[in-house]
Amino acid sequence: MTHATDKTSFLCTLPGAAKGMAYSITVGFIHDGQPNCVQFTSFVGEGRRSFRVLASAPDLASAAMGGIETLCRLAIGQVIRDSLYAKTAQGDHTLDMRVQPWQGDLKPAGSRGAQKALRPQLLRG
Repeated sequence: MTHATDKTSFLCTLPGAAKGMAYSITVGFIHDGQPNCVQFTSFVGEGRRSFRVLASAPDLASAAMGGIETLCRLAIGQVIRDSLYAKTAQGDHTLDMRVQPWQGDLKPAGSRGAQKALRPQLLRG
């Protein structure tokens, strides 16, 4: 698989309200440097919304092998499929590695237009 980026923080828009909700997503790592979760945070609307999608212990190797962008796309796909943005009070959620990856644009955080959004066709897999 060709990885489109080595960034660990992105911006994306998820369904919600009239135009969707802007979220900052950040990849978390375990002690050996493998990615194991994606943290979603939004400051739009009433109050802050924050939740995590975590890879289960048996899925850690698969989550790391796919790369950071793929992990983010899987997590976003699950958030949309299961409407996790509406279930923030339930706490953390376990990543479903069989979910359809999200095909929207990921914008590297802090890029201020310096980098173009990552398009799903950059992924191979």
